[in-house]
Amino acid sequence: MVPYVLGLSALFLFLGLFPPTAPWSERFLTPCVALVGGGFLIRQKESSPGLGLLFLGIGDLAWTLEDLGNLPRGLYLEFPYLISYAALTFWLLSLPGRPPRLSLGLLPLALLGLLSALRPELGIDRIYTAWDALLLLLLLPRLESLFQVGLGGWALWGVGFLLFLVADMAYAFLEAADGYPTGHPVHLLWTLGYVLLALGVVEEREGHASFLGQALALGSLFFMPAVLLNDPTPWSVRLLALYGGLVGGLGLLYALHLEWRRTEEKRFRWTRFLEALARLSPSVTQTLSPEGVLLGALGAAQHLLPQAVGLEVRGRRGLVGERTPHSLLIPLNGDAAHLYLRTPPQEPVPQGFLSLLGERIKQVLKQVEWGTLALTDPLTGLLNRRALETELPKLLALARRYGAPVSVVMLDIDRFKRVNDTYGHPVGDEVLRLLGRILQASVRREDLAVRYGGEEFLLLLYGADREAAKEVVERIRYRFRTQRVEPIPYPLTLSAGIAGGEVPEGEAQVEDWILKADYALLRAKETGRDRVTLA
Repeated sequence: MVPYVLGLSALFLFLGLFPPTAPWSERFLTPCVALVGGGFLIRQKESSPGLGLLFLGIGDLAWTLEDLGNLPRGLYLEFPYLISYAALTFWLLSLPGRPPRLSLGLLPLALLGLLSALRPELGIDRIYTAWDALLLLLLLPRLESLFQVGLGGWALWGVGFLLFLVADMAYAFLEAADGYPTGHPVHLLWTLGYVLLALGVVEEREGHASFLGQALALGSLFFMPAVLLNDPTPWSVRLLALYGGLVGGLGLLYALHLEWRRTEEKRFRWTRFLEALARLSPSVTQTLSPEGVLLGALGAAQHLLPQAVGLEVRGRRGLVGERTPHSLLIPLNGDAAHLYLRTPPQEPVPQGFLSLLGERIKQVLKQVEWGTLALTDPLTGLLNRRALETELPKLLALARRYGAPVSVVMLDIDRFKRVNDTYGHPVGDEVLRLLGRILQASVRREDLAVRYGGEEFLLLLYGADREAAKEVVERIRYRFRTQRVEPIPYPLTLSAGIAGGEVPEGEAQVEDWILKADYALLRAKETGRDRVTLA
């Protein structure tokens, strides 16, 4: 659509600037453009701007017929203009606006328009010039959105409205000077204004602004002073055109610059978001926990939505951050996942952001599940020996960094074979699960609890010397002894061997402590069981 509009605009400019066709252009082409634009907007259900343009075209056509002698003179010719001005005023009042700052640069245009309203020779036209100044004041807050929200169709209809108002003010100055000559180049501002106003409303409704449309808007602003600086145009009209074109053109260029900066910032934030998602993996977290995954996903989301403060997957009862009244639903294949925001988003959420975030969370949570199955003993829920190889370097790095001792404890269930032989393996499995629960409740996050094999369990206690480790073991033995597993009638007991209790120098030394703790456990077994032996 825009290329056709550009072609027609070029034709209108040629006809309007060519002296033999300029009067014909103003009398017929300009009203037709307003009528077609208004009818098109009404068809698109944009009633207020559509009625404004439609009645402007009717008014222009009525004055053309009056000028040609086909209609008698009278005040009834002013009614279409009054209706159009009322419709445009209502439309501007219905549009959202922002406190004007940069758009205040157009304020002198309103003052120039009010100066023309003081000329008594204008008669009833003084109403329109004062109304033009009011419309310009109403336009300023709406134009401010160009600098804060983005261009869109605002740029086109805003420039179109500005051209229309400048043309009206220029007409008033010309009429007050030596009378307005039919076919004066100022009528091209009306024509371009009508075109841009209709085109801008449509593009704003569709949510995009075409490059050709923006080029037409910018070209029209620089075209405005070019056609009005020639003789015999009065100095007031020249000043009006020069100032309006210069300020409007620079403002639109600055809005384009801000739009480019916003685009670059969004691109940078998207890059940071995608990089954070790529790093979101169980291999870079300290533990294989869903909370670690959600915390990383929340940090990634904050690159695009800085107001994000919480993330929850309700099906897994996982919540990191805080829960707020403002949330976004994340698609997660049946699970209810929510991204909580401190404040509602002021801009539309980037397309595909939530789907991409949900897909990555789903993938990494699945990796956590697989990793947990590979590194966890399925019966007791404790780490297995493969997990010990993975987690031991982290524990050693933490101990060396803070100079903390590490104690190694080897535990064994006394007479476990008799339990299996007498009561069966299901009862033996329940004994192992009981001990697994006790060990998980007795160690801290920094400690490691490992099912070492069969009924043997290994503890690596961070920050504990041998005496502290012995106290931990005694509490475990007491809890294990006092809890019953049906149908076993007697108390269950543990034997333990303890080694280490110093700051480890490396993995080789810890492996040596594990051997020593195993030997100490063997001595405890040989001396009667239900004992704790220090290596």
